[in-house]
Amino acid sequence: MIQLEHVSKFVLKDVNLYIPQGKAVGLIGKSGAGKTTMLKLISGLLSPDEGRVSTLGHCPVKYRKKYGRDISAFFAGIPLLEPEESVRCGFEMIAAVYGMNKTEYQSAYAELTQALGFGRYEEQKVKDLSLGQRMRAELGAALLYSPSLLLLDEPTIGLDQEAKEVLGELLRTRVRQGMTFVVSSHDMKEISHLCDRVVVLNDGKLAFYGDEESLHRRQNSLQTMKIRIIGALPDLGDIPFDHYSMENDLLTITYSSNYITSAEILRQIMNQTTIGEFVIRGADLGEAISQSFE
Repeated sequence: MIQLEHVSKFVLKDVNLYIPQGKAVGLIGKSGAGKTTMLKLISGLLSPDEGRVSTLGHCPVKYRKKYGRDISAFFAGIPLLEPEESVRCGFEMIAAVYGMNKTEYQSAYAELTQALGFGRYEEQKVKDLSLGQRMRAELGAALLYSPSLLLLDEPTIGLDQEAKEVLGELLRTRVRQGMTFVVSSHDMKEISHLCDRVVVLNDGKLAFYGDEESLHRRQNSLQTMKIRIIGALPDLGDIPFDHYSMENDLLTITYSSNYITSAEILRQIMNQTTIGEFVIRGADLGEAISQSFE
């Protein structure tokens, strides 16, 4: 379905990735990690500087013009609906471009207006809509012609919780019907509810690809310790931590229990300074992703 072989473009460096048909894949990483670049490469909006991209068995740059109906992509900065046209007119234009017959269009439009609720303002110009209203309509437009592959770049920005849940149900239904989709997000909970595989990008490199359970297993040794420092700041040079931060007098250390115990860390710090209270807990998945791949 999707294959990247030694692909480099902008921040992306030598990325190898294969996504089979019918999978729901979440693409996560910090801002600037290369998420949008990867989606644009898959959609054919960008060509790689090095390596090869194959989407639906073809070079997507050439493929998207000839077989455009098989791929739908949503990017926040690339509107699908004409700003000067009404929502309904915009949908009719998309239906015409992709050769939908009247029955097919009317059925799809009715389903999406009912689910996403944009029928209430279908006669308004797109430019006059609020962010949340426009996002509902744009996401409906991306789903209108039932593509084989759907690419979504941060699709829930501006959506309320109800709209997020409705979108999630629409996507899960389409995946059960055979659609493949790749969605980027900063929200790990969102990815967890929508996707059966996770891609983690860190500074343009592929840091992880697999199911969420495997990612949890990889990260479940991470612990977070918060220590109130009363005396001088300690030297942490001999502690094998993954990440640490200091805010006022609160020291936060994230570390792997495979390499050092909580007791050893406390002993090293107490040998150097005076501490107040401390708290130890397992790092949640969001922290594990944001910290362990730095």
